[in-house]
Amino acid sequence: MEPAKKLPMTFTLLLFISMSAAFIFGFMDQYINRDFERLHIFLFNLTSGGFTILYFTDKRERPGIRSVLFFLLSILYAFLAFFELYLPAAFTAVVLAIIVETYRREISPFFPVIFFKTGESTSRKFHNASLLCLVLALLLSSFVILNNTWLKFFYFEKLTLNVFFLGFSFPVSLITMSAIFSILEKNKSRALQVLEHIFFWSICGGVIIFFLFILAQSFSGEVFISFYLFITVLCIFAVFFRYGKKMQQKYFLVSAIYFLLCTAITGILYILLKELPSYDLYGKIVLRMHAFYSLYGWNLTGMMVIIRWGDFPITLNTRGAIFFHWGVILLFAPMAKFYPVFTIPAIVSYIVFLAVFFFTGNRVRTAL
Repeated sequence: MEPAKKLPMTFTLLLFISMSAAFIFGFMDQYINRDFERLHIFLFNLTSGGFTILYFTDKRERPGIRSVLFFLLSILYAFLAFFELYLPAAFTAVVLAIIVETYRREISPFFPVIFFKTGESTSRKFHNASLLCLVLALLLSSFVILNNTWLKFFYFEKLTLNVFFLGFSFPVSLITMSAIFSILEKNKSRALQVLEHIFFWSICGGVIIFFLFILAQSFSGEVFISFYLFITVLCIFAVFFRYGKKMQQKYFLVSAIYFLLCTAITGILYILLKELPSYDLYGKIVLRMHAFYSLYGWNLTGMMVIIRWGDFPITLNTRGAIFFHWGVILLFAPMAKFYPVFTIPAIVSYIVFLAVFFFTGNRVRTAL
């Protein structure tokens, strides 16, 4: 992480707009009889999240032409997928993957040997893994589009474009993990280095295996790996809480991990409910909670911290902001999906929270 790096206000405003638009599209089905899920999630995870990852990687103060091109093309991809214009969407995904790969090759060889070195920075490992995962997700999404629409090489019930909601969310999770491990104490014991290496492979390997279990529709496999990832996140939280440097970013990232734990719990509940007769009654509620906690709790917090990293400490009541965020995302937003009367207040609350975090002043220390 580059402590002195600050995202220019123009790009902060663009991200604010894309994140706000993504959230609004998540509720548009209540007013227009159409599924806006692809716009909702692709604009958030791919457009906003992908741009944040590239900004995290870029060495320059201002995002370059490649980052801007990625931002614009990812919006195009989201709308092409939404309108089911699959051939141009597949082509756009390949172009996006090439852009990300040019960034990845600037910090890593083609084969990421850093993944296998215990003594290397865990933050760098997660950073490299985030870029690699984004490249692979884009290429796989292009292949899935072509396979399901024209090629018909093979058929998996779960191998659809909508499954890549997870595929585009994972790179953002990894870049948040990179931010978390970047503020751990630098002078680590050998045992702690080994433990962080295990954490890295547990997260990356666990999610890949989880994705394979989803494709194979293995109930027992999904349950097992979900519990394994939950325990891994608990262990990461304990290490981060103990060894993380005391700084304002840490408090927001602790909040992010709380959201991740909520995401894991609701994910396990959803998997269990799928096999029960009560799924229709409770499954959809749990799934909505899971989606909001993942996107607008865990992923959003990580992106906000990275985007404003060079501005910390910011003139913000940290506890107040975190509690307000929890109220909006843990309760208000999921309720709005089932009780439309809460929709407008939920949208307004989310936008207000985002605006306060992005556009408040900096360099003045406040009580934590």
